[in-house]
Amino acid sequence: MSESTIGIPDAVATESLSYAETDMTLREIATDLQEAHRELDEYYSGSLVLAQNLKELRHCAEAEGNTELVETTRKLEQSAMAVVERSRE
Repeated sequence: MSESTIGIPDAVATESLSYAETDMTLREIATDLQEAHRELDEYYSGSLVLAQNLKELRHCAEAEGNTELVETTRKLEQSAMAVVERSRE
């Protein structure tokens, strides 16, 4: 079983918990957590692709001598990679 798949036994699935001023069952909490894991995986993948695209744009800008674009894409690439790192912590 992966971290993103949380099995909830029927015997306790309807047990409720008050969270953020809302009552939720354990099954609902498990579903929300599973969705959060899926979204983090999407951020991770999307940020990797974005970082690669920014890197390619930066290389083109370097070849053209466009220092402003080089610096901007470098910062954006670093930010995209920070998202990758944070999503895997």
